Amino acid sequence: MRLYFVPLLVALLGALMVSMALTPLVRALAVRWGAIDNPSARKVHISPIPRLGGLAIWIALWSTALLVVRFLPGDRRLAPPASLPELAGIFAGATIILIVGMTDDRRGELTPFAKLAGQVAACAVLVCFGLRLQVFDQPWIDLPLTFLWVLGLTNALNLLDNMDGLSAGATSIAGAFFLVLAGLNGQILVALLAAALVGACLGFLVYNYNPASIFMGDTGSLSLGFMLAVLGMKLQIHNEQNLSFVIAALVLSVPIFDTAFVVWRRVSEGRRITQGGKDHTSHRLVKLGLNQKQAVWVLYGLSFLGGLTALLVSQGSMSTFFVLLVLFLVVVVSAGWFLSRVEVTAAG
Repeated sequence: MRLYFVPLLVALLGALMVSMALTPLVRALAVRWGAIDNPSARKVHISPIPRLGGLAIWIALWSTALLVVRFLPGDRRLAPPASLPELAGIFAGATIILIVGMTDDRRGELTPFAKLAGQVAACAVLVCFGLRLQVFDQPWIDLPLTFLWVLGLTNALNLLDNMDGLSAGATSIAGAFFLVLAGLNGQILVALLAAALVGACLGFLVYNYNPASIFMGDTGSLSLGFMLAVLGMKLQIHNEQNLSFVIAALVLSVPIFDTAFVVWRRVSEGRRITQGGKDHTSHRLVKLGLNQKQAVWVLYGLSFLGGLTALLVSQGSMSTFFVLLVLFLVVVVSAGWFLSRVEVTAAG
């Protein structure tokens, strides 16, 4: 692992610097193209903010990752040639997601169905390149689960992106834990993508933290969700497929919880899932008396807790796994029950 410390550090710092350098340029481009996010009743910002910041994240991530992977030491055990076609598949899928997000950010004309169709195409590309979940080792189960996982997380980050710095920060934390977990298990290419993702998000967070001067838009939130889904899908802990899936879900517990919670509440209230509104976890924390920065930091802390639980589970015995998992589920269910008692409306 020591052999790969420098390439991983270069990937993280390189992506950070590229993201920091590109984001102001992308912000100017967004203004020129008219890609502006205007205030509305279901949003928390009060002045027009350029979006499209996800383009800087995407370029920083992939330019750095592809450059560094070219110079990885040629250890076939840790960086097998078979991984490179998968990397090409991930890049192709991520490019489709980028196009979908940019089209919506520039024109704002994509319907939910059109966005979903693009996401399905991106996931299909992954499957064609041999990437899929293998939780049950039954293709007729694992294939639909793969689409559910990728589409669910791609949209979960999109839904989570409702306050300054929230999605970029939560992704940075999740990516950091994927970096550690993959590194401990010798998955250097997975660790490399995670490192580049963390760096790209942190560089963007400089401009996106409250008060944000640019939003990532669908270009960013969909891309981040897609990449986190891929990292979770590729993570291998002791070659145990079921354990690896649970650990990935723990790392991504905040976006998974927020999406599941919002869907549950909207369905139970007879509202459309795509309706939108200030009814997310972050909005409910603000209703409880926190300001936006405090609410975001609470969710940062919960993201760290989920990642730490995943790390402890990965290094412990099966008894430790079950105890920690039960405790975590108790916390999640309790949080859901508590937050459901906070009164919000579709418009906030």
